[in-house]
Amino acid sequence: MPLNPDHATLWQQAATQFESRQYTVAAASCQQLIALAPEKPMAYALLSRICHQQGLTRPAMFNAFQASRRVAGAHWKDIIAISAALLEVGANVLAHSVLSFINPHDPANRDGLLGLGRQYSGLNDQPRALYCIELAKANGCDSWFVSHMHGTVLSITGPLEHAIAACEDCVAKHPKHGHGHWSRAQFGLKDGAQNRVLRMRQVLTEPGLGNDDVTFLQYGLFKELDTLDQRDDAWTALMAGAKVRRNVSDYNVERENAGFDALIDATPKSFTGQCGDASTDAMPIFIVGMPRTGTTLLERILGNHPQIATGGEINDFRQQMQWVNNRRLPTDLDASIGDFVSRLDYTLLGRRYLEKTDWLRAGKPFYSDRHPLNFMYVGMILKALPHAKIVHLRRHPMDACFSTLKELFAKGAYSYSYALDELANHYRNYVRLMQHWRNLWPGRILDVRYEDLVGHPEQQARCVQDYLGLPAAEGVTSTMANTRIATTASSLQLRQPIHTRYIAGWRRYQHGLAPLQALLADCIGDYEAGATAIQPKPLRVPVHM
Repeated sequence: MPLNPDHATLWQQAATQFESRQYTVAAASCQQLIALAPEKPMAYALLSRICHQQGLTRPAMFNAFQASRRVAGAHWKDIIAISAALLEVGANVLAHSVLSFINPHDPANRDGLLGLGRQYSGLNDQPRALYCIELAKANGCDSWFVSHMHGTVLSITGPLEHAIAACEDCVAKHPKHGHGHWSRAQFGLKDGAQNRVLRMRQVLTEPGLGNDDVTFLQYGLFKELDTLDQRDDAWTALMAGAKVRRNVSDYNVERENAGFDALIDATPKSFTGQCGDASTDAMPIFIVGMPRTGTTLLERILGNHPQIATGGEINDFRQQMQWVNNRRLPTDLDASIGDFVSRLDYTLLGRRYLEKTDWLRAGKPFYSDRHPLNFMYVGMILKALPHAKIVHLRRHPMDACFSTLKELFAKGAYSYSYALDELANHYRNYVRLMQHWRNLWPGRILDVRYEDLVGHPEQQARCVQDYLGLPAAEGVTSTMANTRIATTASSLQLRQPIHTRYIAGWRRYQHGLAPLQALLADCIGDYEAGATAIQPKPLRVPVHM
């Protein structure tokens, strides 16, 4: 049932106030709407978003839940908006379930198929996303945007030849769409690569390109030129793309250093006392490390064990820390982390994490959580979940940093990765924090070297299984047999058997990476010597290369 005219005016007022960041008055308008029409869901959904912006995690989650209870009979636009509000507060299972109230075959929902597909994709349900997109195409929706969505999802689900065709169709319909060119480049095929390079270079000469288009085009050029082994031109494109992305980032070295310092200061040796009281019925396995260091590969190996369920890159531990403190936690550490950690109720945190992730287990006693940022929270994980297992993927510093440098992440993610000095500084902070956790919790963290994992997978799989207290299972390293869909940047690489081709891959660009190598000289020496006790200092005065 639509809102009556008076309610519609009040709703528009609340939405306008929210968009102009007048959160207090917008919240008051939502409360008025709820009082007038308590059966309607959208005021709750907007109030959830307002609370989220204000850093009030508990009321944000409460109001998103209230919206979900009233979703039956709502318009498809509202249902997708409610799902998005639930996703924003980390209620992914509920965010997925409310989408079932949209019947994709109902003609009244035809215009919502793309939005529905996009929401399913954001929730990592790529088969349903693909179904909705192809249904939209069958109903005559055939723009460049649709082709790009289609190609993106097909690159995850396959078949790859169809994904390539969809990306080409996107570029043909919208030649200036940088993201489309970048998506096409990711398949790493030499056939036609030179023509694609010429095509992207031509687009870069066109007027009116936005920052995002230029960024994607330069990273797409790097990928194609790297495939062609035209290294000098590839490096030039990579640095050009990184510079453009860095120019729109608010990353701050001093802020990050202060955050890592504060976290270490807030977790002294006494921090390990009085751990949380959580159930030991389920065993979470946290796979941590820098992005692009082999964490996805290790999870696929573990997922082949009959007693382990794989959760993928979930954000539940951070989300539950926010709920327990009723306070937003910045993605990038800052000095506020010290106070945040000191306020946590670790028993409540551990119990809520286990409760909210129980669905991942699928009846198995072990399950994995593979979010790279969890390396920052290892101490809090072990205090809240004393029985949890931590498997840390280490990789040669130069390979780890280069693998991150050459990846174009979603805007706002891993924002340290677009300047060599900032990348080096972050790597040093990561290493010193992991050493801090080892010092606090000796013997609780299993370090696995990427080079050993790909060079001797059976041996390393046995070591991990021993650490977990599991009987060895045959065939766990047959990752090609693992049909679970991976939605990370590694999804295309995971279609190949385990190999060692990426070891020392950074040396192909050794000249350009020389400044990074100099900034990480001590870390490199320690890693190559097999050192386990590593405590580098941050770069207090980066040179911004």
